[in-house]
Amino acid sequence: MMRTKLTMMGTKLTMMGTKLTMMGTKLTMIQANLTKLKPVFGRLKKAFMDLVYPANIYCICCGEPIFDHELYSLCKSCTEKIAWVNQKGCTKCGKMLQDWYESEICIDCSYVKHHFKQGFCCVQYGELERQLIHQLKYHGKGYMGRKLAEIMQDRIGFENLDIHYIIPVPIHKLKLRERGYNQASLIGKNLAAAMNWTYSDSLLVRTKDTEPMNQLRPRERRRNMQNAFALGKKAKELVKDKSILIVDDIFTTGSTVDACAEVLLAAGAKEIYVFTFAAGVNEK
Repeated sequence: MMRTKLTMMGTKLTMMGTKLTMMGTKLTMIQANLTKLKPVFGRLKKAFMDLVYPANIYCICCGEPIFDHELYSLCKSCTEKIAWVNQKGCTKCGKMLQDWYESEICIDCSYVKHHFKQGFCCVQYGELERQLIHQLKYHGKGYMGRKLAEIMQDRIGFENLDIHYIIPVPIHKLKLRERGYNQASLIGKNLAAAMNWTYSDSLLVRTKDTEPMNQLRPRERRRNMQNAFALGKKAKELVKDKSILIVDDIFTTGSTVDACAEVLLAAGAKEIYVFTFAAGVNEK
């Protein structure tokens, strides 16, 4: 009797094992199908964003109604007023240089040895440019990350860069909780998708909640950013011998991106480039 019961239990266990194997196979198939559908979900997400935040109804800068053919969802007036960096720029950080300025290196770069190889930007930071960034950064308009990335895509397209990873400048978890998102991540994700480059926000992490930089002098900024970043888990093997593009919203003295670049280079990265939407004014 006991032997019969044990045999029946063994049979049931075998059947349960078979069912679990079949369930595992089905889950693998579902996972494979979801992977195939990922591009479809991406297109649906973009279509949804276009529906919620139509690209060409209002100017993203001043809010005035615009025609549907306006480039970057900017009205003609704002397009003409924005200080586009399409003339002479610093060969190191990319900051716009005045016509009368003789050197090819801006004043900041002439005093500081940066860790990154070269920087690029789209606009010079002023009132309108500040308005665009603040809408994204402080007013909950996360969709502006896609708008700024469109502008940045056309700018970086002129450079012959071979990039392995796009990395956003990380923000501290306290700021992330307060803001709800990292503006550099939103820009970076959209830019990476447009350029067909690999995006990662796990290679570099923020380890220190630093002071606001806008009231600090250059030396204080560099001190403020000391030990502010660290490599993410398993990042060392990934960044070794790789060319990396660090993305952020604005470049002023370069203290933040330098701190990021220093960590990545110490881990064996080949070269670091920096790309921001805006850069500060070249001034003494």
